[in-house]
Amino acid sequence: MDESRALRRAGWAGAVSIVLLIVAVALGYLVGVDDPSMSDADIVARLNDDGRQAAAGVGLPVLAAGVALLLWFATGLRQVLDRLSGGDPIAHAIVPGAALFSGLMITGVSLDVGSAFAAWSDEFTADPNTVRALGMAGQVVALTGLIGGGVVVAVTTRIAQQAHALATWAVWVSYAVAVLCLSGFWSGGMASVAFALWMVGAVIGVLRAARRTAPAAEGTRKPPTEV
Repeated sequence: MDESRALRRAGWAGAVSIVLLIVAVALGYLVGVDDPSMSDADIVARLNDDGRQAAAGVGLPVLAAGVALLLWFATGLRQVLDRLSGGDPIAHAIVPGAALFSGLMITGVSLDVGSAFAAWSDEFTADPNTVRALGMAGQVVALTGLIGGGVVVAVTTRIAQQAHALATWAVWVSYAVAVLCLSGFWSGGMASVAFALWMVGAVIGVLRAARRTAPAAEGTRKPPTEV
């Protein structure tokens, strides 16, 4: 597979991953408990609702697919940054950063929806206080995973800044997104939205890099040898 095609596929993998992750979080929210002030009766009714249980059952596989595609995108992004920086070792932090984000996100969502899965069993009696604690733990873990996203944003921005590949305003906006992500739980939903929007820009950047690579690949291709 030529480099241009590989980057293009990685870029589209990133685009699909954004959609899948948003869908997965929305499905998990239907059954998760992230508000400790919710009444005991509402929590029990939420966990025993068949529709919400089904949403949780669909949400986790969707999340897993989104994470897999995000890691694929991260390899393409690192390839672009390697080219921009001339092989700067800092670019190698991209994939581990994406893996940290992905791992903590899966863990957090699993904690949040675990009680709903257990509620499928007739042998499980939900304790509202335990569900509250698991829900808050899941929220903290998932939002803390944004630290990995902050690493991805910061490394990408630094390399792009050194290569003069971004406008000044885009550089400072990206650094602001990195700070939000690194604040993890304390930034709440703002960091999640900011990271998702930054990811859209990163996907566009990788797809544009793939288009620029195509002509170069054509120029270096050897003509067929006459027989």
